[in-house]
Amino acid sequence: MSLFARALSRTRTPHLVPINQSIAKRYYKLSVQSIKRGQVVQLKDKAWRVLNRDSSSSGRGGAVVKIEMEDLMTKAKINERFKSGDSLEILNMQEETMQYLYSEGNTIHLLNPETFDQIEMSMSACEAGEDGAAMLEDGMNLTVSFLTTPEEGRNPITFKLPQNHTYTVESVVERAGQAAKGTVYKTATLANGAKLQVPEFVHEGDRVVVDIAARKYVKRDL
Repeated sequence: MSLFARALSRTRTPHLVPINQSIAKRYYKLSVQSIKRGQVVQLKDKAWRVLNRDSSSSGRGGAVVKIEMEDLMTKAKINERFKSGDSLEILNMQEETMQYLYSEGNTIHLLNPETFDQIEMSMSACEAGEDGAAMLEDGMNLTVSFLTTPEEGRNPITFKLPQNHTYTVESVVERAGQAAKGTVYKTATLANGAKLQVPEFVHEGDRVVVDIAARKYVKRDL
């Protein structure tokens, strides 16, 4: 089994509703000079997102195309050089909104709210890592990226949480400290178990909007 196939196997859902394979064959080759930022390409048996592309002349050797790419699985970045006549296989990446149901160990269960199909994904597929996964809450809408490859067809590969989400404050503790401008903060535990600093006027039972990436209080949801 290839490295790319083993990576995809972490998010496969063999016992649930199968992913529609009828739309799997949507890949093609494209000249490196025509590849654009944001496209997903296959190289060295891996899937890479194009971050930047730059063309330059190398004199007698002809034009050289330099492409900066990010590994979709590991987030590692590389810079590759190609001849102007080279081409790469373009993979199809589609995003779908799915609803988080519950976790079971390192596996999360998601629901398509339109078709009611369910899939499973590894918690490690969260684009924001463990800190982001800790902010999951039942019923939360997630953005799931489905990747189409020639070998594997269409599979869920990563998921990301919304930028902001409204949580219920389950409990609060004593004041934690005072900011430079005089705002007093205290530690709050949210209904999903996550903790963050909130202003002193926030109380148990309040609904608060949280910036998930920064894990920061935004405002009360009145």
